[in-house]
Amino acid sequence: MEKDQENELLNKWLSRELSDEEARGALGDDDFLKYQQIVAEVDRWIPDNDPVIFDSKVVTSGEKETPVRKLNFTTYLSIAASVALLLIATIWFVTLGDQNSYETTAEAKEFLLPDGASKVTLAPFSKVTWEAKDWKSGSRSLSLSGKALFDVEKGGSFEVFTPIGDVEVLGTVFEVQEFSEGMNVACFEGKVRATAHDDQAVIVNAGEGILYYEGTWEDKINLTDQLPSWLSNESKFVNAPLVQVIRTLEKQYKVRIETGKTNTNRRFTGTFPNNDLNAALKIVFVPFGITYNLDGETISLKE
Repeated sequence: MEKDQENELLNKWLSRELSDEEARGALGDDDFLKYQQIVAEVDRWIPDNDPVIFDSKVVTSGEKETPVRKLNFTTYLSIAASVALLLIATIWFVTLGDQNSYETTAEAKEFLLPDGASKVTLAPFSKVTWEAKDWKSGSRSLSLSGKALFDVEKGGSFEVFTPIGDVEVLGTVFEVQEFSEGMNVACFEGKVRATAHDDQAVIVNAGEGILYYEGTWEDKINLTDQLPSWLSNESKFVNAPLVQVIRTLEKQYKVRIETGKTNTNRRFTGTFPNNDLNAALKIVFVPFGITYNLDGETISLKE
């Protein structure tokens, strides 16, 4: 399809001249999903149908009055179409041949998967990738780098692949975090089967969490929260190895932590904020008697 034709279809869909079914048929499943996600982002700032005053500059003596600009719903649709087209070119949603991927920067993002019902909330600085042909054939699977919360529609298997191991479900709400030394799985609804790449498998029920670390699955813990803490802009740990906490700090704040001879196998229980690096460093390291030095994007530890 020519780009001009695609833009015209998009404008008709945004202005409600085309239904979702008509737009999906004209654009194709993959492109329609892409536009749905982009418009969902634009809808976060949708104005009311009534005109909204954008600028009301105070006029002082000798100044020429600045005209007040009003934004009505028709204008919004035009802006939304332009913003949607612009966002397609960003790295947040990328299509390379048959492979699709979502990648977050400093903010978590929620989006629909190709089955039209399952949802992913991707933590900051995380990424999911999937093959379109797999989903078209009914095989719901994707690869995760980082951390994400999955809300999976029942009906057929659903698999999440990570460098450490894989998680399979039939329909549930669960969280997966992979870090270079291990993997953490928490189940909030339903049941999941988590399998490390050495074929050790465990069943995790609703209200349970489990950590794979140093080649083994540890004892399950009982979850006290209904959803992951990072959705509330903080990171919470229960008896977590310090190295897992360090990897989370690195991912959240885009820093590199040089541990030196620090014992990273010690366990940490606590919560640090995801928007205040200095506070987070004090909360994690001071109780262990670990000193730290921040130099640009590098943090050096010493004890």
